[in-house]
Amino acid sequence: MNECNAPNASKHAQIIEAAVAEFQEKGFVAASMDRISARAEVSKRTLYKYFESKENLFRSIVIELSNRFSEVLEIRYQKGRDVREQLTELAWAEGRVLMSPDVMAMSRMIISETMRNPELAAAAQGKLDKTSIFISMLKDAAEDGQLSIDDPEQAGKELIGLIKAKAFWPMVFSGSVLSHSEMKATIDSSVEMMMCRYGGSA
Repeated sequence: MNECNAPNASKHAQIIEAAVAEFQEKGFVAASMDRISARAEVSKRTLYKYFESKENLFRSIVIELSNRFSEVLEIRYQKGRDVREQLTELAWAEGRVLMSPDVMAMSRMIISETMRNPELAAAAQGKLDKTSIFISMLKDAAEDGQLSIDDPEQAGKELIGLIKAKAFWPMVFSGSVLSHSEMKATIDSSVEMMMCRYGGSA
């Protein structure tokens, strides 16, 4: 129902953008499909052609946001390759997405809905949490002898937490995004802290 052909992709994007604004402003319960169609400048018929309900539209936004992180999902540890380079590459895969205003708008909407509708938002959490990729890389790096880590799960949460502490959470409140140079400084600092903590004698 949500798939669209290339010629209609712009309408699909217009609707998603309008829905993000409507949900963020009104909340899921008070959001109106009529207002979303007006914001998107499409007919109600077109809106319902792509999204049969508010629930379907909200889930589609979550999926869209999750898809933006597809580059993160594709990164795997490469045995023997310098671990600092690999951690930096993984951090940048996350960081590039967090530099997108569209991504931050969707993130802010979903986070605000968590306060108003925990059940609906809880369903989004599993699709958006990419911490397992960070955990997997650190676990493999430890098994390869490049890092000294007793608890890869905790270490993975620490790395993604270091990045989000500067590149995500402050931006949620400000509505802005980091510049490329600011993101580079954040990533370099985060990776350096991980190397100092877990580099050991490697």
